[in-house]
This record gives sequence, C-alpha cells and structure tokens, in this order.
Amino acid sequence: MNNLVNKVLLLTILMFSGCGRDLPRSEAPQPRTVSFSPAVTEMLFEMGLGDHIVGVTTFCKPPGKLDIPIVGNDLNITVEPILAVSPDVLITQSNPRRFETLARLSPKIRIEYVRIETFGDIADAMARIATLMGDPAKGNTARSEFLDRLDAVRRRVAGRPQPRVIFVMGHHDPSTAGKGTFINELIEVAGGVNIAAEKYNGWKKIGLESLLKLAPDVIVCESEALVAEEARQYWSKLTAGSPNKVRVHVVTDRRCTIPTGRMADTFAPMMADFLHPETVRGGS
Repeated sequence: MNNLVNKVLLLTILMFSGCGRDLPRSEAPQPRTVSFSPAVTEMLFEMGLGDHIVGVTTFCKPPGKLDIPIVGNDLNITVEPILAVSPDVLITQSNPRRFETLARLSPKIRIEYVRIETFGDIADAMARIATLMGDPAKGNTARSEFLDRLDAVRRRVAGRPQPRVIFVMGHHDPSTAGKGTFINELIEVAGGVNIAAEKYNGWKKIGLESLLKLAPDVIVCESEALVAEEARQYWSKLTAGSPNKVRVHVVTDRRCTIPTGRMADTFAPMMADFLHPETVRGGS
C-alpha cells in the first residue's frame, strides 16, 4: 500500500512540476547535479565542473548570468523543484535525513553529504566532489593547489609577531568564528591569533562588551558594500579608547564566509596583507 501511495504522489509531483518540458540545463552531462550548498556550487565551478549543475539553492551565486533553476534552500526543502530538474545526485552540507521524502520518492537520486567546516574539509571536499562528477584528476589537482597556496602564505608570514585578531560579521548584533571554523584557520595561516577561539567554538553571536574584553589588535569585519564605511567608522569609534591602536579592515566580498578554494588564492593572502602589511610588495 505504501508503495502505491508513493507512486501516486510521485506521479502527481511530476505532473505539476513540469515533467516533460525542455528544462533549463537540459544539456548538462551526467551526473546531473543539484548543488544544495553555496560552497559546493562554487567548488564545482572553480574546478571547471559547473556544467553538471542543474539546480542550486537561493543562496548560491553561479558565475555570470547562467540560467540554473533554483530548487530551494536549507530553510525550505521541497521535493517538487528538485525532481523537476531530473538530477542524478544531490550534494548537501545538511543532514541527509532532511531529504528522506526525496529519497523515498526517487531512490535513484544519490544524496551525498559533504562536511565543509575546516581547511582540511575543503581539500577533501574538492577531491570527493570531483570524483562524484567522474573526474577525480580535477579534484586531486585542486586539492594539491589549494594546500600549496596555503603553505605559500604561511611561509610569507613565518616568524613574525602574531597580532590578536577577531573576525566579525556585521556591526549590529555581530557574530564571530571560534575554534573548528575555516575562519579560525584563515587567521592562523595569515599569521595571527584568533582571539575568539580562546572562548568560543564554532560560530557565535558576540556582545560588544565581550568583544572589547578580548582586546583585539585587528578587527576584520565582513559587511555589505553599501554600509562598509559605516561599519568601518563604527568599529573604529568603538575601539578608539583601547590602550593599543586597533586596526579595522572591512571586507565586502560575501565569498569570504563561503569555504572554497578561494580561501587559499584570495582570502588568505588578503588576510596576510591586513595582519602583516610589511610583507606586501612595496609595503611599509
């Protein structure tokens, strides 16, 4: 009886989700892939495997103006838009149990979970995602290049004094990143000490009083471009009375909080510029 109900439900979903239409990305090679993670989406394109993607979340930002259907997000998982793009595999950072209905209705779709919290996770995810796409060589190359670029930044700042750093998202009701996060490793690779890691694990909201007690030398704030200068002035004024001069840097590229290969080739060098401007070519 349950099988009959599932078949009827699946047929209904396919009828109303546009089955049989010439859907966008119909030319995608196998495995046709739904990327249910902004990090996975970016990694696929970074490795030259973005043509496999037939569906993304509302939070994913594919390059250019590619016509890739949006199939939901972690806050709203529904099966109809996923089934409509006829995927072979769905890759997610969420618990696979959240896709149990999808798996029951279409058991041929592979639900693949990837953990992406640290630099090691990023490297491993590159290799695994490329293997899922049938091109492990691209994953191995991306993994090796990622780790080599991180080592290059480490060498650049080796032996220098390590400033006390805190990374915050926003300037009203800010959050920070403690132990076990790629932001923590980003700061360490760039030659700093993540003072949030002294007190917090993972991603946490942080009060202003608690932040000031941590006595940062450098504040790096992720902010929207429209309020970047407001954020810079806010943190500068807030720390003006600190015994040490606090340097404030504002980053407006939202990808700095998406764990991908760009951590090594863009954001680790940028963080090193912030923390050790004397190492920048032509710096003083």
